[in-house]
Amino acid sequence: MEIKTKVTGSVVMSDELAVYITNKLEKITIFLKKDPTAIFEVEVGTTAGGQRTGDVYRAEIHATFAGGDVYAESTAANLHLAIDRTIKEARREFKKRRGKNNDAMRKGAIQVKDFFRNFGK
Repeated sequence: MEIKTKVTGSVVMSDELAVYITNKLEKITIFLKKDPTAIFEVEVGTTAGGQRTGDVYRAEIHATFAGGDVYAESTAANLHLAIDRTIKEARREFKKRRGKNNDAMRKGAIQVKDFFRNFGK
């Protein structure tokens, strides 16, 4: 698993921020089951150069792995809050993908079972 971090705007990459991002990404890695080809591209920064109030900070995660990819982004007034919201959205996307895969697997299993039920008739 590889983590690529990009910082844009007026945000400065500190050791505390790197540790915070790594700890938050641990919540997502459980969905990948130790996939060595997984790549997380994390970008944190400010939304616009002259904006001073409102949702100033943004964070985005693009996870690429053997089964596909997941993208999540959010903006907030606080950098840590933007990262937390992005992690939450990415977890939701991973759960949605897992549900779709399970549904497709069940549907295929039902079709195979029906085929073998009617095979000898």
